[in-house]
Amino acid sequence: MSVTANSVWNNCLAFIKDNIQPQAFKTWFEPIKPVKLSEKALSIQVPSKFFYEWLEEHYVKLLKVALTKELGEQAKLVYIIKMENTYGNKEPFTER
Repeated sequence: MSVTANSVWNNCLAFIKDNIQPQAFKTWFEPIKPVKLSEKALSIQVPSKFFYEWLEEHYVKLLKVALTKELGEQAKLVYIIKMENTYGNKEPFTER
């Protein structure tokens, strides 16, 4: 089986899931999407800058351990912040 961004991230998620509360996992790890794997760097997509900052502040050690298990000591995690474009929504925000 070839190593892909998906396979690496899924293995990381399995490790992370065993080490944090289920609600924290659902909130902070389920929304993350693996984007690409190059050399020893895994790129993941997060929904906002706040999301990225929260992960770095609260889960950086856990992420590092999980990624090192998968890719070795030189492993790097690259964040891609992709905010959903909700401004194009045609529905009114409030009812009149």
